[in-house]
Amino acid sequence: MPLSSRSPTAISDEGRHARDRGDPITANPYPADSEAHRTWERGYRMPDAQAQETVPMQPGETAGPDAAS
Repeated sequence: MPLSSRSPTAISDEGRHARDRGDPITANPYPADSEAHRTWERGYRMPDAQAQETVPMQPGETAGPDAAS
């Protein structure tokens, strides 16, 4: 399956699992300028509880303190 055919949730989960395994953030397998790369990195950096509550942001959106409400 080509890397680009994975859903944003699956890509984010890949990043989280990489972090949990102790892989470095540089293990991101997606091209640096791609949305998949940014999604994987968000999954890697995001705390687990927040990852379950967060819907992937659309281009141009910004997350603020009230973003989850």
